[in-house]
Amino acid sequence: MHSEQLNIMLIGGEQDVFDWLNNQLAELASYKIALNWCKTIDAAHDYLQTSLSSLVFAYQNHLSSDDTLNALLASGCHLPIISLTEQGDDEGVKLALHQGAIDCLSRDELSPQLLDRSIRYALLRNEAEQKLNLLHLYDPLTGIPNRQLFRQNLDQCIQQAKASDKRFGLLLVNLDGFKKINESFGHDAGDELVSMTAKRLTGCVRDGDLVARIGADEFTLILEDCDTNEAIEAVSKKIIDVLAAPFTVEDSPFMVSCSIGIAIYPEGGATVDELLLHANIALSTAKATRGSQYSLYSEEANNDVVSRLHMETDLRRALRRNEFELYYQPRVDMESGDSVGIEALIRWHHPEHGLVGPNEFIPLAEETGLVVPIGYWVLQQACKDMLVLDQQGCEKVDIAVNLSFKQLQDEKFVETASRIIRNSGIDATRLEFELTETAVMSNYQQTLEGMSELSELGITFSLDDFGTGFSSFAHIQRLPISALKIDRSFVSNVVENEDDAVIVQAIINLAHSLRLHVVAEGAETLEQIQFLWQHNCDEVQGYYFSPPVPLADFCRIANQRAMAIA
Repeated sequence: MHSEQLNIMLIGGEQDVFDWLNNQLAELASYKIALNWCKTIDAAHDYLQTSLSSLVFAYQNHLSSDDTLNALLASGCHLPIISLTEQGDDEGVKLALHQGAIDCLSRDELSPQLLDRSIRYALLRNEAEQKLNLLHLYDPLTGIPNRQLFRQNLDQCIQQAKASDKRFGLLLVNLDGFKKINESFGHDAGDELVSMTAKRLTGCVRDGDLVARIGADEFTLILEDCDTNEAIEAVSKKIIDVLAAPFTVEDSPFMVSCSIGIAIYPEGGATVDELLLHANIALSTAKATRGSQYSLYSEEANNDVVSRLHMETDLRRALRRNEFELYYQPRVDMESGDSVGIEALIRWHHPEHGLVGPNEFIPLAEETGLVVPIGYWVLQQACKDMLVLDQQGCEKVDIAVNLSFKQLQDEKFVETASRIIRNSGIDATRLEFELTETAVMSNYQQTLEGMSELSELGITFSLDDFGTGFSSFAHIQRLPISALKIDRSFVSNVVENEDDAVIVQAIINLAHSLRLHVVAEGAETLEQIQFLWQHNCDEVQGYYFSPPVPLADFCRIANQRAMAIA
């Protein structure tokens, strides 16, 4: 016999039904039972909400008349329900089970043994369903609430905060670089990191707050009863500090950073979807700043995100509508003064904003992956423009095209670039790819292999923005590069700043010792040109000679100069 009392509720019927059922239950040796009775659903409603009932009997004269059962289910009753009627009815039984009853019993067939089995079945099934519901509401890896339970809790918090006129904070926490950890060390290591992150986050909040996992590397926190932004920001700072401590995964230390987006009820949204949307907008703002950062949702941030979304849409359209154009900036040989090369620089003829420079849209293109198809367009157009140069008598002018690290990570880059170059019919030895140190080092081995394969076509390579990255001389020597480009940040101050002058001299000497060509970017004054010439720089590129111009303008200038010399 169970030591705990089993509370059962009978709803419907008259006094004789209650007495009969009570007598039947009294014969059960397996349970200590207390039977309560309410004639109507309305009378039972408050009792069901506050009592510790384990089971409900819903009495109906006939199963085909399921008003009591329907009303009980409509009231939101979550207890197991056994339908009880005077006589059995196969069709009625099917209907009752379909409506949600766990079992159906009739007085004319009922025995203590059948009643005992029915109660056991109802209780065991209800227990199993509760366990199953828990599995559906909790993340199996971390044991914390999942997205579904999080949304339910967030909705409850909104209702409670609305009724009590209080504020609360919603935080979205995203681990930075989690995908690389999975790719480099495997999913088991990623799972271990997620589990430890969940434990650390749980330790950052009070007992009444909620921590949930809603994505592979994304967590949410609901901070209740937070009266000030400062209190919510203090928790965000604590999270950043806690997650900044090294993790130990498979006996190896890991360092991870995180980004946090914050939305505060009610100013940050009045519904579940609004709060989530605005927290995501704040998260995007935080992720735009490298390193562990948090950002609080604001209308200004929302406007920035909307603007970025519009620009992304416009970028996709620009590719389809051919709104891009290549401008070219000459590279001048310091000995002869001739334009021996030109760098292709993309411009966007936006239908509303006019001519847009690369600094305004290339970072977004890299972030969204659009830089890959844009890069293929640039390469294809540069090949076409080289043929135009040949027709204009500029057969000795090379073209340099910039490559981003996203392009180098594209598995089909070498294959696609090779096909574009071969199909164009150009002299590939006059095509140069410019790579930054950061792009090279993002995946050094893959980059090295790709460069080596493209070199077989005759393509040359230069290392752009040299001096601002972190590559070693050993890496530089292994790469099939033929030139170093000194970053404009050093060239612009080379006359006024002694440190920059020393750096430029050192880069020139280093490059020549490695038998590499040297190109200085950003030269704008005669004094800078003279300094570079005195220190044996090979080529110069900058506004002193020419800003970036459309291909037709470059051809016209080159032809006028040729005619003047002739």
